[in-house]
Amino acid sequence: MWYFIFLCASYICLADSSLAPFITKCKHDDTKCLTETMRTTIPLFADGIPDLNVQKLDPLKLKHIDATTTNLKLIISDAVLTGLRNCEAKKLSRDVEKSQLAVELLCTCELEGKYDMDGKLFVVPIKGNGDLHAVIRKILINVEADIVEEDGKENKKHWRVKSWRHNFTLNDKSDVDFQNLFPDNEVLRQAASELITNNGNDVVLEIGQPVIKAVAGKVVRRIQNFLEAVPLEDLVLD
Repeated sequence: MWYFIFLCASYICLADSSLAPFITKCKHDDTKCLTETMRTTIPLFADGIPDLNVQKLDPLKLKHIDATTTNLKLIISDAVLTGLRNCEAKKLSRDVEKSQLAVELLCTCELEGKYDMDGKLFVVPIKGNGDLHAVIRKILINVEADIVEEDGKENKKHWRVKSWRHNFTLNDKSDVDFQNLFPDNEVLRQAASELITNNGNDVVLEIGQPVIKAVAGKVVRRIQNFLEAVPLEDLVLD
């Protein structure tokens, strides 16, 4: 009897030995399974997984972002992004031949921080520094990552993100508010504020690329930490 119980207990331990038991292992061409797995893991990554060296994603702190362009100096600092936990997993696919993963997420996020700006926005002079508030609704973010297999802990195979690219589209109205524009000129401040308020999406497209890249980079870094901790055999079926 004790021997039987020992065998049963050993089987249960082996069955639960995966470092990421919340991952449903899928075949490479089962996009539906892959996407559903991503959907269930988003809240976990948002809260962080300390045992796997995955830091919290929501809220996400962005200490310094240089969004300067040819015509505009823009520095964003001490920013906090919220809302990533509610991102909708639209698609996760895996291309074995190209060794690539493709992710598609639909998110609505809110950004609070500080800004320092001087130059031209839409060829219009603009200047100011102070509080920044933005709400970006239904932004569709696509990330494509090149992955390689490497020997990791305990001589097991692990994935590593070799390189990645991203793009995004806006599917709803964005709100952007720069406080303290032209602090010494009420007329210019009012005109600049109205311009930004009425063209939120255009503002995001004009100056938001570095911010989206910084956020995507933070997400990719956490995914890389996860991949370093969890062997390939715990993630995929083939």
